[in-house]
Amino acid sequence: MSLNFKSQLENMDGVYSALFAAAEKIYGVLKKGEGLKFATSSNESGDDQIELDVIADEAFFETLSKDPFVRYVVSEERPDMVKTSDGPYSVALDPLDGSKSALIGIPSGAIFGVWENADEAKDFHGGNILSGGFFVFGMNLEVYFADGDKAYKGQFDDASGEWTLLPFEGAMPSADILAINGQMQKVWPTWLQNYVSDNLQATGGKKPYNMRWFASMVSDMKRMVLQGGLFAYPGADFKGYETGKLRLVYEAIPMAFLIHALGGSSTNGEMSLLKMPVDKLHQKVPVFIGDKAKIESLESYAAKG
Repeated sequence: MSLNFKSQLENMDGVYSALFAAAEKIYGVLKKGEGLKFATSSNESGDDQIELDVIADEAFFETLSKDPFVRYVVSEERPDMVKTSDGPYSVALDPLDGSKSALIGIPSGAIFGVWENADEAKDFHGGNILSGGFFVFGMNLEVYFADGDKAYKGQFDDASGEWTLLPFEGAMPSADILAINGQMQKVWPTWLQNYVSDNLQATGGKKPYNMRWFASMVSDMKRMVLQGGLFAYPGADFKGYETGKLRLVYEAIPMAFLIHALGGSSTNGEMSLLKMPVDKLHQKVPVFIGDKAKIESLESYAAKG
């Protein structure tokens, strides 16, 4: 691996090297078609795992545990925090996001966040996160992340073994694209039903929103970063969906951190995802991430109830 990237954050270069090295290993396994069958296990949230979930989790733990600046590694696939050193940083991971989608060829990926001064669950809030983003395991191995207040995109070259990373320039794009799964729409909060219905109507010459849904957060967020729009995974009045399915620490906060660095915004319907208190590591939360105007509009609907 050749990663010519210098973080603006102190002692973070080795953390990035560990993250990128693990992503390369996972992508290599995926390209061979290995690990794409269900394992005889489930993760801490009760989701069925495929073999690659376990492989990905172990790959990140192997590389990150060697860096002396990584204090804790926590993962969606494991019940508790694992201490690896007395360093200043703690890393939270969804090691293989979209694993079920990978079974049918939709790109999966990995989501990561790096926090400082995080020694217990409540410390993994948005005020302590320093870096967040995601890898995409698709036609190419790609990365999108924020290092502090600066956002980057990159691609791995298999032939040379080198990463090319470029900073994002200009404002976050805006597009009338809504990434949401309509399965539970009849039991969404009334305000959300109204928001979606209003934006799907072609009235007054206004073109309705375009709906797209990969069922792979990294794929939906890649489109968001490159094209704009709104990503939504709400709660619903249905057993098991009361607060949605996405985890605040492993998915929501890292993705929100990246989008905020790009000039976008986030909410759970009431407040920014970066301002939400964390009660437990595997806490679930309704997630809405997108450009500021769409988040403001959505929150206005939520306020009306």
